[in-house]
Amino acid sequence: MQGLGGPKDHRERAYGAFLAERGYIALVPDSFAGRSIRWRFDDIRALFLTESMMLADAFAALRYLAGRPDVDPRRVFIIGFSYGGMISVLTAYRQLADLFLPGGPRFAGHVSYYGCSIPRLEDPRTTGSPVLMLLARRDRNVCPERSEQIAADLQIGGSPTHLETFDAYHQWDGDDVKARHVLFNLRRCRMHLDRRNEVFDECTGLRMRGMVSRAVLIAMSVDPKGYTIQQDLETQRVSDRLLLSLLRNATHAGNESAFLPERLHSPAPATVSSGTSRIHHRRGSDEVRHEEYHDNP
Repeated sequence: MQGLGGPKDHRERAYGAFLAERGYIALVPDSFAGRSIRWRFDDIRALFLTESMMLADAFAALRYLAGRPDVDPRRVFIIGFSYGGMISVLTAYRQLADLFLPGGPRFAGHVSYYGCSIPRLEDPRTTGSPVLMLLARRDRNVCPERSEQIAADLQIGGSPTHLETFDAYHQWDGDDVKARHVLFNLRRCRMHLDRRNEVFDECTGLRMRGMVSRAVLIAMSVDPKGYTIQQDLETQRVSDRLLLSLLRNATHAGNESAFLPERLHSPAPATVSSGTSRIHHRRGSDEVRHEEYHDNP
């Protein structure tokens, strides 16, 4: 699932090729082109491409893949970036899966790359599939405390959840070698989804009634300080390993250590916060920095 910039050759399509080379089937939907949303600026795109549209596309993609003869419908994962990362987390909730694909297949796992920390659900029950949330400590488009709360919700709801934090900026897997500043961020945006699928702004209590009120509520929450985007190849290498580890070990979702390759485990016990295991990558480790790895499908 794409970020607000749409599918990029260096990110979504590159990950599709990366996975295909390792024996997986990858589908990269384009939620913008199909709706003729081609505005240049991401902030404008965000007003016209709603979360419901992205969720509908995600579950339509799942239904399509599950119907292919060369796909095991029990082993379809969703991977999302930024805005799409938020969507990949939302698809783990039972309430939304039942709403968008009643009686249909469910995702086997959910991976969120620097996903927006905007919505929380009143009903935390999930489909039970594992969730991997990959965040950057220097990313001002995401609220770390809010992300921890969301991870705890998922854990309580029945999904083994890992929140991994890197010493990097937003979109560390992009092509911005030099730091690039984005004008606005959504760090302070807080939405609440109740059991009737009604959306409320947590700060004001106002209900989202349509496109206009959605635009107003988002505008009230944006922070003009913006955020920074910058590529970090070492972080990408480690996050790739975490992704492949989850794909390989999904059948052991009940065992939370299955999320991580053994060589990345810290000798010290992982700290636990709000019921969610948080394993921090030791960026300066020579073992991680110089280790070569090869993955077989």
